Amino acid sequence: MNDYHRQTIHTWESVRSGRGMDWERQPEVFKYYPPEFATVPLDGCAQLRDFLHFCCGITAEKVYPGGKYFLRANPSAGALYPCELYVQSRNEPGLADGIYHFEPLTQRLRLLHVLKPEEGLEGYVDDEVRVTGLVVLVTAVYYRSSWKYGQRALRYCLLDGGHILGAMEAAAYCTDRSCSWITRFDRERLQKDFGFSTRELPLAMGISGKQCPDQIRRPQMGLDCINGSGAFCRDPIIEQAFVQASSPSVCRRGKGAKAPYSVAKAELKSSILRRRSIRRFSGRSVSSVQYRAVCDMIRQNVALDCDEDIEVFSIVHRVKGMESGLYVDDRCLRKGNFAAMAGYLCLEQSLGADGAATFFLVGDSENYLALMLKAGLLGQRIYLASGLQGLGCSGIGAFYDLEVAGFLETDSLILYALAIGT
Repeated sequence: MNDYHRQTIHTWESVRSGRGMDWERQPEVFKYYPPEFATVPLDGCAQLRDFLHFCCGITAEKVYPGGKYFLRANPSAGALYPCELYVQSRNEPGLADGIYHFEPLTQRLRLLHVLKPEEGLEGYVDDEVRVTGLVVLVTAVYYRSSWKYGQRALRYCLLDGGHILGAMEAAAYCTDRSCSWITRFDRERLQKDFGFSTRELPLAMGISGKQCPDQIRRPQMGLDCINGSGAFCRDPIIEQAFVQASSPSVCRRGKGAKAPYSVAKAELKSSILRRRSIRRFSGRSVSSVQYRAVCDMIRQNVALDCDEDIEVFSIVHRVKGMESGLYVDDRCLRKGNFAAMAGYLCLEQSLGADGAATFFLVGDSENYLALMLKAGLLGQRIYLASGLQGLGCSGIGAFYDLEVAGFLETDSLILYALAIGT
């Protein structure tokens, strides 16, 4: 899998290769099941409605000449939003036991399958467990991203999926729910049962409920394939890379974790709903208190079943009381004004140079899927922690991979970059 990452690096030449987008094959960003699947409003399930809204709900609408697009609680590369959410309910107040698809635009569910007592999504997991509450399946319709980003799109699908896991973590805190994630399950069988074919990629399951030992079999569904992107162009490289990532040979067992948030729930809800990807920084300095509050959020444990190691480098440009330079945690590796270099490394984008600091998330594991999901999850924490500190944030998935690695003096993979500031 590390071969896929290295095969999809950006270089000075590759970003100037002139790859364009076929506007006649532009994908749709919402998936809808046909009318024979019953619509289920969430009016009587306020807690669940809020939970799903804070995960990936619509938070703003942007109108431009010739159309409009919607912003969501979770960021997405190019605002293409490849991820979909499926919700299994078992003894959830106000909602019949079943497997549903969530429609962010309408804030409704579609009932895909009535759940029998002995079956559930837990049947795709090796561990014998029954979840009373919610199991949330996160998938990615990869063509929504590959239409613009080509073969590098699998990176963005995984990062976007990780952002939803991070949004789920915050949503659980805001709605007094528990939250943990499973990355090891039978994806091939699940794809067949849900009718995903190879177009829709199952990324992770979120668990929000009480777990107890039990034998659960997979649901007997056999759904037909429902097109989630309108137009579609198959990419064998992405599909093969995902197959390889779906059965990792290693798993660094997670330690479990509590929610990393301790602020008033109203403050975090506001940060979620106000979250945007900043387009321009002012170049003003931020306080060391603000910067360290963001760093502290990154260091908290995550509740992933496979918790792969990620090292976070920070190029500090404008933090009061700190010397400019390259840092890991609070340790300065190299002093100097590297703002221009950070901008260059981020494909010559001013976002990398004009903020207060630019983070680079770095790791190397054979469990590539869990590694990238965790990078996206940490990215969501950086977004929300920045918002809580009155700062802006922008995720940067495009960078000169080899040159970033050279500057950081690492042999590991460069997973993600994020800039924060005012």
